[in-house]
Amino acid sequence: MELQTRRHQQLPAEDRRAQIASAALRCIERDGYASLTARKIAQEAGLALGHLTYHFSNMDAILAETYRLASQKLHEATTEDLDRSTTNPLDRLRAFIATGFGAAFLTREYLRVRVDLWSAALAHPEIARTELALYQRYRQRLAAMLADFGPAPAEHRAIVTDTIMATLDGLWLDYLRRGDEAAIRNGLKGCAILAETLLNPQP
Repeated sequence: MELQTRRHQQLPAEDRRAQIASAALRCIERDGYASLTARKIAQEAGLALGHLTYHFSNMDAILAETYRLASQKLHEATTEDLDRSTTNPLDRLRAFIATGFGAAFLTREYLRVRVDLWSAALAHPEIARTELALYQRYRQRLAAMLADFGPAPAEHRAIVTDTIMATLDGLWLDYLRRGDEAAIRNGLKGCAILAETLLNPQP
């Protein structure tokens, strides 16, 4: 009977990895990356320490999975907002860039995770590879959206893409520092004006 109970409590490897990553995310939100340890993650997840070493090769691998988890929340929210948006290219762009500045993503806890994991990526190659892959995925979605605006010079597309990507990162950091929602609105409005001016969207 005890063996059957243990088997019943076992989770598929993918679910267990997600459980560990979720626990790591909560630890970073609460205590920050600097004080993160495998023991804290295991305790938060309600697991023995051996579960971490069984499912992940090291702490970098856990943090890379945690980064994917945090970014997946934004990816899913963005998709939902786009599904509710109109077909107008400019309206869809506004919805796309505004999602990351909804209430769920402007908490100090979420912003702390982003900043901490950005910092970790500077020193840890595995985290850096994950960060780059997630950045490229977001950038590709943005590029596909800008393509819906119609024909435009390649230089203009590059200017709009680079400016929007840099602006979004800057707005997160600025909000963490000042908490100024008006600055977010102005920054997002500026991105939309730039796209409208250089790409001439069609209704």
